[in-house]
Amino acid sequence: MASEIIDIVLDPTDLNAIDLSSVNSVCRWSSNFRFFDLSAGEEHYRLLAHVARSVRRPTIIDIGHFQGLSAAALSLATEKTVRSFDLISSLPSDPSVPTAIHIPNVRLEIGPNYMRDLPDHLRTSDLVILDIDHLGKSERDIFKVLEEAKFDGLLI
Repeated sequence: MASEIIDIVLDPTDLNAIDLSSVNSVCRWSSNFRFFDLSAGEEHYRLLAHVARSVRRPTIIDIGHFQGLSAAALSLATEKTVRSFDLISSLPSDPSVPTAIHIPNVRLEIGPNYMRDLPDHLRTSDLVILDIDHLGKSERDIFKVLEEAKFDGLLI
């Protein structure tokens, strides 16, 4: 992959002006929804939306889907595809409950095979969001995949 400069300006006023309301309907069911609309500096969802709009490549990788709030924020970059991965589903079992997977530009993959497919998705991505178990081993495994794929984008 050819390296590119990603120039991202972080202005708190601009971040707080980001309107997350268009994806609220797919987040309301979550026990973490109360955090979704907090201001920049209190929560990271506006930051994710801003960074997603700032990167150039067409795919955003979200590792650690959990309840999908990060994927929902990332999806505000509507011209990009958000590839969201997790080992297990934490989504409601009722398919009629709106979740991030109902957003047109979000693709969710559940299960251990995402590590096999990750290098292919990295070719079209310059942004990886890594928010998983925080125990260290899984992160190291993903770092290895990123290194082997020569990922040259932004890792958050």
